[in-house]
Amino acid sequence: MTKISAGSTSYDGDDFVAASRDALVAALYAAGPNEPTLVEEWQTQHLAASVFLKENPQHVTERGFGSKSAARQAAITKLGEESSSRKAFYNLVRKIADGPEEQPAPPRQSVFSRLRHAVSPRKPQADSMLLHFFVHTEDIRRAQNRWAPRRLTDAYADALFEQLREQARSYYAHAKTGYVLIRTNGERIVAKRGTAQTFVTGPAGELVLHALGRPDHALVLIDRP
Repeated sequence: MTKISAGSTSYDGDDFVAASRDALVAALYAAGPNEPTLVEEWQTQHLAASVFLKENPQHVTERGFGSKSAARQAAITKLGEESSSRKAFYNLVRKIADGPEEQPAPPRQSVFSRLRHAVSPRKPQADSMLLHFFVHTEDIRRAQNRWAPRRLTDAYADALFEQLREQARSYYAHAKTGYVLIRTNGERIVAKRGTAQTFVTGPAGELVLHALGRPDHALVLIDRP
């Protein structure tokens, strides 16, 4: 069994998503509501609302909105404001700790519709949440006056880097130059090809932060064309 860590808690096995979830929950508990984050206009309760709604999209009502993103943003704002008291905030954090809610199939469906629902539920794949849990934990930690990078085990850093490898192209799709992400051990990800290349070098976690829109807060070296 591999021993992994996403902070102060260690886990046996390869459940990196659970480790990342627990680290985020611990950061939310420690910070409390109405505290700043790296996300503009979001306090900790809005960040918690975003995580909860990403895992439980059935709580987002799209009716009356021009787009899914507008509906989701409105739902985040509403749930965030409803969770600004300590009691409501910690109740929301407990829901995040418990994981996604079960989504029963709507009634009066055919057998085939129910089977499709069972195979393809409308919630994100667990692996896709790994990077989001990590980044949102840092959104809380690095918004404080004093913080230091977390020491990640090699296994956990490897998991972050491999998940980034799978998703990097989508994060840099609209970049004006090519992008190459270089881990401190020499591993590379070609996030976007181009005649002019920007090279970003750093530990796996810092590369994740850069890729997911936190370039000003990622401890990386950037070599621009």
